[in-house]
Amino acid sequence: MLTDRQKLILKAIIEEYVNSNEPVGSKSLTTKPYLDFSPATIRYEMQHLEEDGYLEKTHTSSGRIPSEEGYRYYVDHLIIRDSEVEEYFKYVDEILSNPYLTREDALKKIADFLSELTGYYSAVIGSSNDFAKIMKMEIVPLGTEEAVLLIVTNSGAVQSQKISIPKGYNMDDLLRIIQMFDNAMYDHSIYEIRDILSKEASKPRIRQMVDFRDDILNFMIKGFSRFSNTESFESGLSRLFNQPEFQDYQIMQKILKAIDSEVMKNFVQKKNGSLKVHIGTENLCDGLDSCSIITIPYFIDDNEYGTILLVGPKRMNYRGVIPLLEYVAKSMTKLYNR
Repeated sequence: MLTDRQKLILKAIIEEYVNSNEPVGSKSLTTKPYLDFSPATIRYEMQHLEEDGYLEKTHTSSGRIPSEEGYRYYVDHLIIRDSEVEEYFKYVDEILSNPYLTREDALKKIADFLSELTGYYSAVIGSSNDFAKIMKMEIVPLGTEEAVLLIVTNSGAVQSQKISIPKGYNMDDLLRIIQMFDNAMYDHSIYEIRDILSKEASKPRIRQMVDFRDDILNFMIKGFSRFSNTESFESGLSRLFNQPEFQDYQIMQKILKAIDSEVMKNFVQKKNGSLKVHIGTENLCDGLDSCSIITIPYFIDDNEYGTILLVGPKRMNYRGVIPLLEYVAKSMTKLYNR
């Protein structure tokens, strides 16, 4: 348990280091008006903070830098949101309320704005329909050998998938098996569909049509997967690599590989999610242990949501970035309701 004095000193060290990227010594802390302690007292408390794992001592300086544990304690207990960032909220409103921008253009501009303002890599991941509920599946015959499967959700979204009828089967067989699946999936969410398909497909009355069943399953999975496909609007890799921590080529290469791979999908927020800060090794991803990643979901309606993501150094300006992301996420409904 940290004392109030230790909390003040830890907070001051982290915020000084965020601004300077230089190890912080006791002498520089004595100039802080809210640290009315002697240099000897500050040095004593810094030693205790280091022993408890909140600070680290570098080999090149007598000053200290925050550890991952120090950053985590700061984010969880000490951070005070920077009110000065509110002056940028009007630019967010201008982008999201601009009737001349398409949704895609607006999302791209938001990603550019976040990256330009922070100096980090940003991504706005488009809305997902994973929580939309299936209302109806219908078959529209195109002839004796082909049909179109229509999937309708409660949000009004419709996806279609063309189906070829295997030899030996007819349209009545197709209609009958679709009706079975339709009854089972009614009022269930997109993200539940795979489990429901598997359970239904294993039932004896459907298992009798083994070949046809497998074909239908593949067609339906393709149709449902289109609901979950999301677009990602990204910006700022070059800005991220301008950060002092990322000047090493090998570090840059690892980060670039992680961002370009499927690993970033692990950070996509769920519907019931909230703002999350992943610091260093908390990311559990090779190449991202030198980064902090902040994610926050944004909601369009009860069935659609997306994710805003920011990647920066562990020495991230949390007190400015967090309220900015919170405001952007809260304001995203302006884009979809204009």
